[in-house]
Amino acid sequence: MKNKFLALFLSVVALFSAIALSGCAKRLEVVVGDDGKTESVIFKISANVMEISPDSSVYDYMLALKEDGLFDFTSENSNFGQTILSVNGIENYVAENGLSGKSWMIYTDLTTLDDVVYSNAEYGTYEHDGKTLNSASYGVSGLPCIEGYTFALVYAEWSWN
Repeated sequence: MKNKFLALFLSVVALFSAIALSGCAKRLEVVVGDDGKTESVIFKISANVMEISPDSSVYDYMLALKEDGLFDFTSENSNFGQTILSVNGIENYVAENGLSGKSWMIYTDLTTLDDVVYSNAEYGTYEHDGKTLNSASYGVSGLPCIEGYTFALVYAEWSWN
């Protein structure tokens, strides 16, 4: 009798756990290279992470993800707004001659909103999960936080050569 009760109890707990977890969307995906280092962080804006207002930026959203312990980053204010300096301990790199390096770039499927161009494929694209994301035209603090749009921080090489 105790075994039947325990089995029934565990079944009910498993059912409620499955129902509760089914509503939880994946908050972000971290892509790690063969060297074990973070290559990209992809996230889709969701009101489940933070309360989104018309003034919310992607930077605000990233801070909420950071506060939840989902990934880490550092940034500084620049002429372009918040510039990402590192993600999960991987820092931007500039060659000694200053003509090449690797930096954290932001890509998104948010193209144009209210006649403002927020990304452009001419500046580069990033493919993820069958979706093409365009290079952002603004820094993370200049990009609006709009539910349903996807953003990717990508550690990418650049060159002025």
